[in-house]
Amino acid sequence: MAKYKVHRRGKRKAHRELYIEVKRAEKREKKEYAAFFERLTESVSLTNDVAGEMMVYLAGRHCMLVRNFASVTEYTSGRIRLKTKHYELCVEGEYLRLEYFLPEELRIVGNIIGVSYH
Repeated sequence: MAKYKVHRRGKRKAHRELYIEVKRAEKREKKEYAAFFERLTESVSLTNDVAGEMMVYLAGRHCMLVRNFASVTEYTSGRIRLKTKHYELCVEGEYLRLEYFLPEELRIVGNIIGVSYH
């Protein structure tokens, strides 16, 4: 019976050491990711404030490109509302429609009358 207990304790110690090593690897990976993200934002000339925010591009009064939004909360031909981390974007106009809709980007076309943030 004593041999079994010693073996069992050794197994627990090995599991604990493995757990500690996995946690250390996770911390290293997070630091590497943060460093990579900083290098990426510097290379494309973005500040850290802009990197995670919603980006809105207007092309005249008939086309709008939106990136980094969370969800579409309202979709009618007169109004489209988009939710982000901190606020909500409201696009008002006539004959509005989503030309394409991707997980990180969408394009709104129609007669855009106004854009507001709430």
